[in-house]
Amino acid sequence: MALGKPRQKTRREQAAASRRKVLRAARDAFLESGYHAATMAQVAERAGLAVQTVSYYFGTKPKLMSELITATMRRAMGEVAPVDRESWTRSETTATDGGTLVDAFLTEVHPVLMSVSPLMDVARIGGLTDPEVRDVYVFHENWRKRDFAKLVDAINRVGSLREGLDVRTARDVVLTMLSPDMYRVLSVDRAWDSEQIELWMRHSLKQLLLRKP
Repeated sequence: MALGKPRQKTRREQAAASRRKVLRAARDAFLESGYHAATMAQVAERAGLAVQTVSYYFGTKPKLMSELITATMRRAMGEVAPVDRESWTRSETTATDGGTLVDAFLTEVHPVLMSVSPLMDVARIGGLTDPEVRDVYVFHENWRKRDFAKLVDAINRVGSLREGLDVRTARDVVLTMLSPDMYRVLSVDRAWDSEQIELWMRHSLKQLLLRKP
């Protein structure tokens, strides 16, 4: 029996496929060339599409960068933010010591940090001279500040915060230790693998944030 013709993709499916191609091409272009050197034309060429198509789907290069970071985060998170996942929220409400909270938080956050950090570093550098890109970076950094503060708040609630360390400073410590800048230094400059980085982050946060047993 002859096989039927394969089903034609709908316009929506074709558009979604094209958007995915552009995002993959944009990631490669931004990471290889940096924000300013990468052009929409280069992204379009890598994606095998017309530059007008890329502009139609994403508008400007800053908007493309923002959507790329968001899409990368969603893919790493599985559509659910680390601080909204059941494993973290359960630990947040039931843990009685700071070490358990640090471990639970890193388990959820590290995969996202590993995926997004290279792009955030590109956006940070691009934002030094481009206000629109700076806005992209600040938007995503504000998300990180809001969610990462939950680790410190949970540690403080169980009474495990190190003596003499106030909540504001503790939040700054977490944001610094779990930052795209720190991840770049360790993964690129020091050539650490992801397992080394995660173990170091767990150990360092416990040493810096938690009171001695």
